[in-house]
Amino acid sequence: MRLYSWFDLGREAIVRGRCAWVANLSGFAGDRRGVTSIFFGLMIIAILFVVAVAIDYSRLVTERARDQRALDAAVLAASKQLGLDDAEVTGEVMAKAYYAANRTQNPDSQLLDVSLDSSLGQISARTSTDWHASLLKAIEAYFPGVGQDRNVSVSAKVNRGNGTTEIALVLDNSGSMGGTYIADLKTAAKDLIQPVLAGVEGTDRVMVGVVPFAASVNVGSLYSGADWIDGSGASSIHYENFSESRTRFQLFSDLGQSWAGCVEARPNSLDVTDDPASGGDYLFVPMFAPDEPGDAGSSQLGYSNSYINDDGGTCTPYEQVCTRYSRRGNCQNWETIRIPDDEAQARTCKYANQPLMNGSGPNSGCTTQPLLPLNSTKSSIETAIDAMQASGYTNIKEGIAWGWRVLSPSLPFGEGRAYGTDANSKILILMTDGENRYQATNNHNLSVYASQGYASKGRLGTTYTDSGYTQDLSEKTRQVCANAKAAGIKIYTVAFRLESDPTTQALLRECASSDDEAFAASDGGMLIQAFRNIGRSITQIRISE
Repeated sequence: MRLYSWFDLGREAIVRGRCAWVANLSGFAGDRRGVTSIFFGLMIIAILFVVAVAIDYSRLVTERARDQRALDAAVLAASKQLGLDDAEVTGEVMAKAYYAANRTQNPDSQLLDVSLDSSLGQISARTSTDWHASLLKAIEAYFPGVGQDRNVSVSAKVNRGNGTTEIALVLDNSGSMGGTYIADLKTAAKDLIQPVLAGVEGTDRVMVGVVPFAASVNVGSLYSGADWIDGSGASSIHYENFSESRTRFQLFSDLGQSWAGCVEARPNSLDVTDDPASGGDYLFVPMFAPDEPGDAGSSQLGYSNSYINDDGGTCTPYEQVCTRYSRRGNCQNWETIRIPDDEAQARTCKYANQPLMNGSGPNSGCTTQPLLPLNSTKSSIETAIDAMQASGYTNIKEGIAWGWRVLSPSLPFGEGRAYGTDANSKILILMTDGENRYQATNNHNLSVYASQGYASKGRLGTTYTDSGYTQDLSEKTRQVCANAKAAGIKIYTVAFRLESDPTTQALLRECASSDDEAFAASDGGMLIQAFRNIGRSITQIRISE
């Protein structure tokens, strides 16, 4: 719609009054009486015309600016619906509500032609406003038509920004997330990615990774032959639970079992960094839960994961001795002469050609589905989210560490852009419903086996209790959060159902990049809303027209 300027208004007035002016001037040319008064009168009319044009044009410009600001606010608000279900309907309703709220001074203004296109990631709209002249109406007798009402129209279009974004969804899949909680989490995660991927799916503009975590993180068994997996025993922790140099993969093979894909935390503070997996302790060791002492399936010795006999395979069978005889010399009670628990657990001869009998087996502690590295295909991301299942303990530190590694430009994945790349954002979104937990035991291992190995090996501090392990893992969580933020990772945290756990709430607030990035949700509905709010806040939106 044409915007009338100072010169437009003046030119139109001159054109409309040309005939009257010419006729009057012809008469003036033939009559010399009262020349001064007539000239003065003409000057007054000219001055009034200039003043009227200036004032009304200023009003017109102000009205148009107000209309543009209201429209910009309306389309920006509606852009938050891009990618969501019924975006076209809800977006138009939201746009009209925002526009009306900002145009109370002119309630006759109308918002027209609201159009949302999630596939393109854009929204557009225009307005129609009637503008009423004020002072120009007073001189319309001299300049016919100059004071007539005019229609003012402005337009706006919002597009996704030109920057790039990498996102790691680090999601708690521990046992306490079972039932409706894991279902709500799946809904929340999928609601987040809809606006984030709107208009850019399938491109490298936005990439999303999914990292389910519990007591460990599953990197995927497809990486068994990767250079960053310690398949040859190069790491100092590779053989820490065994008396002979048989690699973890050799032991899986001896049992006829497959590695599920989980890895142990790296030693010597490397578990809180994204240092490249270049060799030695920098490599990631496949988790292999040793067969714990006792006959298969027995917990009589205080162990929970005895899945084969300790003297099976190629081991020399335990000696049986008689401890009580009958009067006739027959043995009435035989006892097995066992070796010490630590030796029974460490021997590797027992694994040869032994089928699993009972217990969790060598993949004990590996309960989550494989993580998904950075990906831009919505269906692949949603498939990874839908596959999540709740089981196991909670190791927040491992979840964050692997979320960071998914975003990192370094191995193991190396799909993230280089740190400091212009207009690129690296974002980690952590959600958990509980504190770090690593279960203590009353046997020589001092804990269950999971991603930190056994506590008896010294990777969980020296306070061998549940609370001691929680404290140690929480300190490691602080370290990995600080390191990731220092590298340029923006961290959002969502505390789910943690109202009665102020300590973990405080830990998550400290981990977040700021208080604005720390969310709390007491139920499933609030969890879904928190994820929606995060998705909208990280979606890059700009006004293009």
